[in-house]
Amino acid sequence: MLVCMHTRWARLALALCVFASLLPMSVAQAAEGARPRVGLVLGGGGARGLAHIGVLKVLEEMRVPISCIAGTSMGALVGGVYAAGVSIDEMTNRISQIDWNALFSDDPARQEKPFRAKRDDYENLFWLELGQRGSKLLLAPGTTAGYKFEFLLREMVEPAGNFADQDFNSLPIPYRAMGTDIENGTSKQFRRGDLVKVMRASMSVPGLIAPVEIDDVLYVDGGLLQNVPVAAARQTCADVVIAVNVGSPLLPRDKLNSALSISLQMIAVLTEQNVRVSLASLRSGDVLIEPELGDFSAANFEQGITLIPSGEAATRAKARALRRLSVSDDDYRAWRASVMARLPRVPEVSDVRVVDTGSRVNAQVLEQELDDVPGIGSRRSDTEAFDLHRLNTRLEQVYGRGDFERMDYRMVDRDGKRIVEVRGIEKSWGPNYLKFGLGLASDAQQTRFNVNFSHRATWLNERGAEWRNDLQLGYRKFLISEFFQPLSFNSEAFVAPRVDMQDVPITYYADGNRIGDYRVRYARGHLDLGFGNQFGELRLGAFGGYLKASEDFGLIPFASDFSRTQVGYTASAIYDQIDSVRFPRDGLLAGLRSFGTLGSWGSQDDYNKTDLLVTGALSRGKHALQLTGYLGGTLYGDLPPYDPYQLGGFLRGSGYLMDELIGDRVGLLRAVYSYELATLPSVLGRGVYLGGSIEGTQATLGLGLDEGGNLRPSASLFIGADTFLGPAFLAWGQAFGVDKAGTLYFMLGMPGMNGPNVWP
Repeated sequence: MLVCMHTRWARLALALCVFASLLPMSVAQAAEGARPRVGLVLGGGGARGLAHIGVLKVLEEMRVPISCIAGTSMGALVGGVYAAGVSIDEMTNRISQIDWNALFSDDPARQEKPFRAKRDDYENLFWLELGQRGSKLLLAPGTTAGYKFEFLLREMVEPAGNFADQDFNSLPIPYRAMGTDIENGTSKQFRRGDLVKVMRASMSVPGLIAPVEIDDVLYVDGGLLQNVPVAAARQTCADVVIAVNVGSPLLPRDKLNSALSISLQMIAVLTEQNVRVSLASLRSGDVLIEPELGDFSAANFEQGITLIPSGEAATRAKARALRRLSVSDDDYRAWRASVMARLPRVPEVSDVRVVDTGSRVNAQVLEQELDDVPGIGSRRSDTEAFDLHRLNTRLEQVYGRGDFERMDYRMVDRDGKRIVEVRGIEKSWGPNYLKFGLGLASDAQQTRFNVNFSHRATWLNERGAEWRNDLQLGYRKFLISEFFQPLSFNSEAFVAPRVDMQDVPITYYADGNRIGDYRVRYARGHLDLGFGNQFGELRLGAFGGYLKASEDFGLIPFASDFSRTQVGYTASAIYDQIDSVRFPRDGLLAGLRSFGTLGSWGSQDDYNKTDLLVTGALSRGKHALQLTGYLGGTLYGDLPPYDPYQLGGFLRGSGYLMDELIGDRVGLLRAVYSYELATLPSVLGRGVYLGGSIEGTQATLGLGLDEGGNLRPSASLFIGADTFLGPAFLAWGQAFGVDKAGTLYFMLGMPGMNGPNVWP
């Protein structure tokens, strides 16, 4: 009897426990059941998708609770951030501060890159970098790796936890994102995973942003198959769907005038087909919002924030249909509180570890880079909070070394503590790299054309040795091969033996006419010791070699032929903290170089060449000003006719012919103003500029040897573009005073192929 009574009491207690555990759920379900569950669908559309923020803003004003969100591409980004509990004001503020050009460029600010990684900026090389492995040439998987997007999103959704594996139903607002499996061409609805990785995968435009690998599958932009994912919202929660379509209209025939525009049109056609299917599935009672965005470009992220009012206006236009989904102030506040109450408890970061850098790059490099960062490295105290922004900033700087395809990390939670596992993903197209380039310069009398090739073999040993070969053919020929060996894997000191072979024309003029050339050919072997970091480089070296100069002055030779054994030294100091060598807007570039031969060392000539360059730049808005000073002279000896200083040409004495000014001692002062007319798409370049210069040059005009002390004023007007092929200029130069020379220039590449504004 006692046993039976005990059993009945146990069953009653169990029933009460079950009832108590279900009570909160029943109350929540009752509240939810009092109104239809609203699923918000945010479609893809690139920059046009920023109009979604305006839609969200008005839905909040109208007190429309959202039960779940499904998004694609930019809709997945905006929807994922909102679903993670980020307020509209905070989202708007963060997005309005984004430098979109920097975000779409994987490189950090140029000033933060090590000087070694800036070296290509001084050469006429295209941006495109090919990989070379055996006899194969390899391409990068996208024009941008997109890791900066991930870093930005990790900071924005940090309150939601940045968990490596998360059920998206557990977010403050349940969430779905669409991706496309690029391997088998199927659509993927993400219900769980790393929220940031999923958002990034959903907006990886093929060919522009590299695919994202999730669970050994490569995913790209979900808009290819599901740009307005109505079905995903219905499957997740929706009784009623609010669908927002921001897709780009098809281009008219007169705009289909390039391979790029036709390719984009093809993608738009495919996207438009699946959008029509999704919109046809909308039912009576669903709400379709289509902001009036006109022909606003999906690539115009810089101005995308201006579309928020369009999203607001389109949503208010649907006020009548949305009003039936609205709830009272009290109910909306209660819903909002329940949403924020779903934010997870996030474990504190106890450690940051480098878990992988691949098979080539020494992992200690990345460890060393992170070690001394406050709030990240091993020196972080127990009371010092982990700083996600500092981690992102340092990893961007590490990327600037040029060793990695992208930087990555994930949060691993164990026993209530969190470990950040950092990975540097090596370039899949490395470890050997090729670049190509062109240089073209023309004035009233001549056209010079060069073709450039550059080859780098990296990480030849655990200390990070690199073998670099630069070849130029055309007007000026050279082959330079250097083996760069750091003294240790984390050392800024290095040793660099190199071979330098050149074939250089030295052109002489008289009365504005070319009278002949010296053809100077030399081969030298160098051994340099140096020190380099992000601020610049110091070098000191010795060399030995052989030079031969052959004159070609016609019937009246101006100077003799020469054959010389040369032994001497080189020294250089370069401070490089300027944002761009091509079109500077901010920072300082300074360089001092000295070259000398010594008869006491066995050289058959004995002279010195030392020159100094200083360029500073500042800007305000679209306006920029660059100031440059250059001096060249000799510390001892007279310069031989086969090695003079030469000026003249665009921005090197505008108005004069290229290399028309000559001398033992020369000088140049220059002020250049430029105005940014337009911004180019990141795949094509950076900008188009209109500008002009005022210059003063001190040098001899041709063979007028008595005129070297005169200051020669000149000016130029130009239109220029910073393109993926290099800087391009169309310019008019005008010299004043007694010379009154004027010349039209066209250039692709740096002005002056060996001029004072090109280092080293």
